[in-house]
Amino acid sequence: LKPASVQDSTPAPPQRSAFAAAMSFAKQIVVDCRGHLLGRLSSIIAKELLNGQQVVLVRCEDVNMSGSLYRAKLKYA
Repeated sequence: LKPASVQDSTPAPPQRSAFAAAMSFAKQIVVDCRGHLLGRLSSIIAKELLNGQQVVLVRCEDVNMSGSLYRAKLKYA
């Protein structure tokens, strides 16, 4: 037991707010894009990026694009 007049030299840990606890992220999110639809995947990834999360996408060449091939060629080629 320590007398009341003696204080520790170690500072107390900083208190985390509820917002900081809710915004704790993994270091990076790795997403396998194979077999996913382009638009749906991009909307989910965009939400994560807007929240400040780091995202790594792998196997993007195997992503599915729905709709007509002609329209996709006009838009992405």
